[in-house]
Amino acid sequence: MAIALRFGEIVNGNPRLSIEGEKGTKVDVLTAPYQIDGFFRHTVIHSNMRDQIILSGGLDQWESTYFKPARYLALVIHSQNPVKIVQVGSRKLEYPFERKGNIQADGVSWVGQYFDATDKTIRVCTTDAYTDNYRERRQYAQTGYYGAMGNHWIFGDTALQRRYLIQTAEDQEANGIMPAYAPLKSDDYMIILDSNLLWIRSLYQYYLFSGDRISTQKLMGSALKLMGLIHSFTDDLGLINNPPYPYWLDHSDLDRAGANFTLNAHYLGALQDFSQLLQWLDQGEASVYIERAQLLKSSLRTYFWNAEKGLFADALLEKGISNKFSEHTNGMALALHIADEAQGKSIVQKLLADEPNLFIKRESGMTIVTPALSYFLHKGIAQYGHVDASFDLLRRRFDHMLAPQHNGTLWEEWWLDGTGRSGKFDKRVTRSDAQTESAFMPALFAEFLLGVRPSIPGMKEMTLRIPQTEIKKIASLIPSPLGELSIQWDLNKNRKRRLNLEVPAGMEIKLDLNDVDTANRKSIEINGKKILLKENQKFQYQLPSGKWELAF
Repeated sequence: MAIALRFGEIVNGNPRLSIEGEKGTKVDVLTAPYQIDGFFRHTVIHSNMRDQIILSGGLDQWESTYFKPARYLALVIHSQNPVKIVQVGSRKLEYPFERKGNIQADGVSWVGQYFDATDKTIRVCTTDAYTDNYRERRQYAQTGYYGAMGNHWIFGDTALQRRYLIQTAEDQEANGIMPAYAPLKSDDYMIILDSNLLWIRSLYQYYLFSGDRISTQKLMGSALKLMGLIHSFTDDLGLINNPPYPYWLDHSDLDRAGANFTLNAHYLGALQDFSQLLQWLDQGEASVYIERAQLLKSSLRTYFWNAEKGLFADALLEKGISNKFSEHTNGMALALHIADEAQGKSIVQKLLADEPNLFIKRESGMTIVTPALSYFLHKGIAQYGHVDASFDLLRRRFDHMLAPQHNGTLWEEWWLDGTGRSGKFDKRVTRSDAQTESAFMPALFAEFLLGVRPSIPGMKEMTLRIPQTEIKKIASLIPSPLGELSIQWDLNKNRKRRLNLEVPAGMEIKLDLNDVDTANRKSIEINGKKILLKENQKFQYQLPSGKWELAF
């Protein structure tokens, strides 16, 4: 006899059962977070979510000894004799998130849908800490970097990021290296070099959004030690070349020999972020790290470019550049401004080529990113002036995850019923349908659909530009340590374009209207006051706290 239950959503918790039946009766308690092709399977994501209890003949009350992600729960009773089920369900474990942010675009429903999907994804991957997914449940540093991109704009919670920054630093080794995840569950001191680099970037990100100078200063000693170690892995070109520790990058078939472009692009981001931290905190010689970043950027631009392909190669080897090309490498080249104008134009043309979604390799042979590194791909394309095309590509790849039969969360890979890690599709394993590394979309929405980004720690200053998108009417509520910032754009070209702002006390808006066509628009109105513009004038304006209405 079998009884199946379906919760309305994913529940992290301990299944519980109160039952009476004949002594010796075996009862299996099976759970699963999702279905594959409409079928319930308790053996998913490298786990067998099965418990078996043997009834005592009286009233038995049972609770699982470890928590599980479950949307489906089934009881399989190995008896033809009657049993009495008094209660069945699950104890729920959840982090006390409070939704503070929101975004809505008129007539463009997918923006809100992905915002909500990010919310759900972060919630089901978090109990007391960010974890990567409910397959591993590890607090990886690189996972938290991407997860915070969603959290900052939806919940405004910085405590989770502070937690993994501190716990990872507490397990730092004497030479400066940090573990990929913390706290350690055993003697498995896993090292992933790109995770170390994203710890640096996370520290910058944390200070920018939280303004927590005390915690940031305390962690700078660990950061200095780590950056010194990583520098020791570099060659005369400033490249990390054949490092002594492994790196991950993504679940994809990439060339990891010699000097890898994507790893070095992560290092470039870490150098840039770290030098800014030093300047903000008035610590040390930021110029040393700025010079290292300049050398590295120049080397990546010069030595990895394949003019015949019009792309950057995955790696620089002793024999020359690699014959492998990937969206990882070329997306990072755009996102970190490594590509010059001509290189960027060539890359974008190839990334936006009309090809079928094969999810492992493009028809051209270029390796496709998994969700884990999609942020840099879409940021890069948008940054080079193709905002709507970047989001069109994102939707072609992610939309199937939001189909009604699924949980409304963002997946670990492009499939639930297999993996493409080897470069070929392997259907022998299933993957998680919630992955914190896929929780980056609100950061893209903020930068490219709203035109906003923080520019001073604690979000005390926010830079705001006119978004370069076909979406004409969009509004958002943005949480910050100072309160909520309200932004409403109406960019309909058939009438005056308008911007309405409500700025919380302690925050300033650095309004960058350099994209205004001053040849055709002679003035801007700010709260009814007309400001004349000169042709080709660079226009910036500081708006303090309060309500503002602009028309131009």
